[in-house]
Amino acid sequence: MKKNKRLKLTIFQTLAHYGIVLFLVFIVSLTGWSLIEIYLTDTYNGVLKVDELIKSSLPIFAIAIIFAIIQYRRLNFKEIQVSYSDEQFQEAIDRTVKDLKWRIERNNKTLFRAVRPSNWTGSWGEMVTIIRDTDRLLINSICDPDNMSSVASYGWNRKNSRTFLKNFSDVLDNSPEEIRIEKQIYEWSFKRIAIRLFAYPFCIFLIAFGVYMVLEPLTIRTILAGLGALTIASIYLYSDIKLLTTKK
Repeated sequence: MKKNKRLKLTIFQTLAHYGIVLFLVFIVSLTGWSLIEIYLTDTYNGVLKVDELIKSSLPIFAIAIIFAIIQYRRLNFKEIQVSYSDEQFQEAIDRTVKDLKWRIERNNKTLFRAVRPSNWTGSWGEMVTIIRDTDRLLINSICDPDNMSSVASYGWNRKNSRTFLKNFSDVLDNSPEEIRIEKQIYEWSFKRIAIRLFAYPFCIFLIAFGVYMVLEPLTIRTILAGLGALTIASIYLYSDIKLLTTKK
């Protein structure tokens, strides 16, 4: 990782990290199977023609490529050239743990790794990796690959890196630790009520649409689309209701 400046994942972590890409490629592969049924086995019984199958798959394939590039780039480390002592590094870690509630998994002379657990802020949690080297640090934060597959951290990956680097800079400058007051968000503000007035009916529509697509399928892809709509809407509704019922 020091040489390539890229985060190395296990096989299962890699599958989770590229989960959205694999899902989209699987949907596209169904079109390929339909083409095999049309041209080779003559067993195709769908309603879409060849050109319609291809046109419907091209946008999905393009999105898969875009997500593949995004997920690949997210494994890059950010390099910071700096001289520091072990005590300064540990002090910056201690301050960041207090700020972001990191759960430390490894902390030695060469590698630091922590996980920020999910706290109903949209992200399922993130994995932070810091490599310590002579006169430099390598830092990376991605959606936790040991948790549910996710492609969005809702700003937490950036916040993990920025908070640590801010604390690290303060320690190097001998600045005292700041007393941070967590900003409280009023969940019943006009803005958030307006968002929910739009989001809740839309989620209900997605759930109804998903149920219809599953019960009245045209192809396997319509079933998958229906299941996807059900999953997305259900996760949002559950997360938001959970936030409203548990937040004080």
